[in-house]
Amino acid sequence: MRLAVALLLSLTLPAAALAQADPHAAHSAHAAHGATKPAIKPKTRVPATDIAPSYVQLATNVEVIPNIEDAVKNKSAVATHEGVFGPLLFAEETRAFFIELQPGMFLAEHPHDIGSIIYTVRGKWVLASEGKRQVMQAGTLFRFGDNMPTGWEAPFNEPALLLVVKPKGENKDYDVFNRGIKAMRAATDKDRRNGAAFYYSELKPDDPAIAFARSVNPNFDAVLKIKP
Repeated sequence: MRLAVALLLSLTLPAAALAQADPHAAHSAHAAHGATKPAIKPKTRVPATDIAPSYVQLATNVEVIPNIEDAVKNKSAVATHEGVFGPLLFAEETRAFFIELQPGMFLAEHPHDIGSIIYTVRGKWVLASEGKRQVMQAGTLFRFGDNMPTGWEAPFNEPALLLVVKPKGENKDYDVFNRGIKAMRAATDKDRRNGAAFYYSELKPDDPAIAFARSVNPNFDAVLKIKP
């Protein structure tokens, strides 16, 4: 009779109630489960490399970058005509990287296959889309959708640091990301040789981007003189 009651309880009661009904059985189950858990590794710091920043391996699938400003200074950062790009972290479906825009940079509106969410960490810059412009500053967050043309402009006297989060796509790890950014650098070098403008100093004087830059930065003429 006692066996039948125990069987009935196991079929009808939730796990918490069953543990109260038979604490010894619950303890045995937890012990058996614990015996199969893998050993927990200690917290470690993974050193920086030429293609990856340093980060803290806090737990099995948990990584921490204490300050992304350190990653900006790392050798994994790659300077291009579209900004300084560097990887941060890769999750199962997403990746995070940074872009540092240098004063005087200009990138015409163009579409991206995959949308992004972008947070301004420091500095100010200008977001352009459909001919409209918005000053972005530290604390600003925005997103753009797949295939939506956007551009950025850096009319201010200090660099701006952007944090980008987007689906991984083919950039599945640090090595692939690094090779992709270097390929982009080569492509922008070629585009610039073919006449594409990547800096305010390469635009015509009556370009709307210059007029907007002057309206938001009284000291823009100093930025306009920058000729990388």
